[in-house]
Amino acid sequence: MERICPFGSTLVTETCHCVHADQVVRRGGAEIICQNEVAYVRCTELFQQLKNVALPEFEVEDDLTTMPHSVLQKIQFGGLLGLQQLITQQPTDTVADIAGLLNELETKFGTLDDLPYIELISTITEYKLKRRRGRG
Repeated sequence: MERICPFGSTLVTETCHCVHADQVVRRGGAEIICQNEVAYVRCTELFQQLKNVALPEFEVEDDLTTMPHSVLQKIQFGGLLGLQQLITQQPTDTVADIAGLLNELETKFGTLDDLPYIELISTITEYKLKRRRGRG
């Protein structure tokens, strides 16, 4: 079973990096595969927690057939950058290592369940997605 990274968009754009990430290019584009089972489970749980907090703010349900892709991207980018800000106490536009960030967060807050997710709502909802250049 391939472990597709729940924060893949941030890694493909190189806004974030992770020691466990391996980029695989497929017909539909690049995907990020996690090379570590424990890290994959932690990130998947974290992403679910971020969605639980953010989706009501966007007034959408956790349904891939109806949820705008931009909402998932805002949760990925804004969530990770907001978490990085909890550690550095400064706004940031990159995360050097997602796995390392999770380790720091667990050291500071105990478990990922104990993170102050409510504090991340504004960084998620206010995150400005970068526009794609037109093709061609």
